This record gives sequence, structure tokens and C-alpha cells, in this order.
Amino acid sequence: MSRYRVEPIDPDAAAEGFAEWDAHPLRGGFAARLYPTVAPGHEDCSFQVAGPAGPMARVRATLGPDQVSFWGLPAVLAWKDGAEPRHIKDSLATALDHLSELARAGGASRLVIGGAADTACDPLNTLLVDRGAEGTVQASAVVDLGRPAEILRAEIRDSYRSLTNWGSRNLTLSFVNAANPDRAAFDRFPDFHARIAGGKRRGDGYWQVYWNEIVGGRSELSLGFLEDGTLAAGSVVVWAGGTAYYASGVYDRDKFDKPLGHWPLWNTILRARDAGLAAFDLGEIPPRGHADDKEISIAFFKRGFTSGRSLRVKWVLGV
Repeated sequence: MSRYRVEPIDPDAAAEGFAEWDAHPLRGGFAARLYPTVAPGHEDCSFQVAGPAGPMARVRATLGPDQVSFWGLPAVLAWKDGAEPRHIKDSLATALDHLSELARAGGASRLVIGGAADTACDPLNTLLVDRGAEGTVQASAVVDLGRPAEILRAEIRDSYRSLTNWGSRNLTLSFVNAANPDRAAFDRFPDFHARIAGGKRRGDGYWQVYWNEIVGGRSELSLGFLEDGTLAAGSVVVWAGGTAYYASGVYDRDKFDKPLGHWPLWNTILRARDAGLAAFDLGEIPPRGHADDKEISIAFFKRGFTSGRSLRVKWVLGV
């Protein structure tokens, strides 16, 4: 009989000694709160693995169409900080076995799991390699906020510096955050988003999650206005585990003759640094051949603000 047992866990549970459990908004509680509003075809099956020394591994996962993932993102496996290597290995092996059982019982053909892209395999990556999983690298543009602002600015693409200067002169920014929880100002953003997107793409529950993050001190909305008072730019940043994530950016397409996005984004990066956060994740950079022209253009824009890159591995394990 195994010394390890599987127990259900709330995917929104506090980290409690599992550093990777909430190290990034897209792998932590934010995603656990937001993605149920956009992926209703998934069923939460998060759990932890406990053994003789207590809880050793935690898993955020959902059973969705043909795969076990985390609301369509790679499933999150975290292990107890400072635990003995043998306990970590055995608990992670138990977690992978349980995920495979869930997939088979639910008619799914594969597991999709996220891992760190390190030169030396960590315990999870080692187990996945040994089980025959296929890994692909996912790259994101990430700003190291631990450096002085002048060094960060020096990394901005040359042509962007003058555009941030234009924005600082011609856009007035206002902020909705825990210190200024202005619901009326916040509600302008979903309406702006719907107008620019050509229709309402997200339900009220989706935006309510963002509002809750703001009130809870885990997010900030930035609104940019032209001199005549026209709302022309808006962005939302959320953070977890020392990492800020550029969750949404919307700019008035009818005014793309003006550099609307550069100053609001650069200002948001500076505000995250001043708030004491360690990193600013601008989002994934898709490889050519796996993205449309719009996605490639957005990635080019993001890369213009930093030379920093973060790599993770997306593992796919057939069941």
C-alpha cells in the first residue's frame, strides 16, 4: 500500500510553503478565479499529495475536452519547499499517476503540464522526461524590475523612447487600485474593451474577477485620456509571487496614428517596480508559424520594452 494519499484541495488555497503554487498570476490563484468564467467545459480536479511528512505536492488541474490541463493552460505541479528529495520525487510520481488515472477515467488522451526551463532537470521535469513526455519551450518577454529605472529605459527600443515621451506629454493617466477603488471608473474599461473589440466578448463574471483582484490589492487598472477627455488607452496588470503580469491592454484603433500604447505600458512597468515587484511579464512571444500576423505584431511591440526573456517548458504526456 502506498505511503502517499491523494486529497482534494481548493485551487485558490494559500501557498503555505509551496513557493511555486502562486509564483505567477497565470499559474496561481488569479487563473483559478478567472478561467472558470471563460472555460466552462473544464472540471476542476485539483489535489494535493500527502505522505508520512505531511503534504508534499500540490496540483492545479482541470479535466477538459480531450486533456487534463489547467483551464487550457499547462497544469501546475508544486512541491513543498525544503522537503527531502525522495519525498518530493515520490509525491510527484504519485501526482502524475493520479493525473493519468483522471485522464483515462474522463476519456482524455493527454496531460498538459508546465515546468521550469532550467539547464539541470528538476524533479518534475526528470519524471516527465522518463515517462516519455514531449516538451516545447514557451518564451515570454520579462522585465527584471530589480534594476534601476534608467537601465530599464536604456533597454527600450530606440524608436520607442520618443514615443513614450509623446505619450507622457499628451496622455493623462488615471488609476483604479486598492487605494482608489473607483467602480465607475473601472466600469469604463469593459465598455471600452467591447467597443474596440467590436462587441462584448466577456461576461460580467469575468470582469468581476478583475474588480475583486483590484479591491484585494492584487491588480491595477490604468486609463489613458487624450487632451479632450477621450478615453484612448486602458490596461490591467495583476500580480502574484513578486511577478506582475500584463493581463490586458486595449487601445483605440481609430487613433493608431498616435503612439497610444507606449507611455501607458512603460509607466505601468515603472509603477510595478516602485511597488517592489521583482519582474514584469509582458506575455508570451509565439514562434513564427504558430501565430497570426496580429499576434506577431503584438509580440514585436512587447519585445521593444525589454531584452529579458523567460523560458518555460510545456510538457505533453500521452495517456
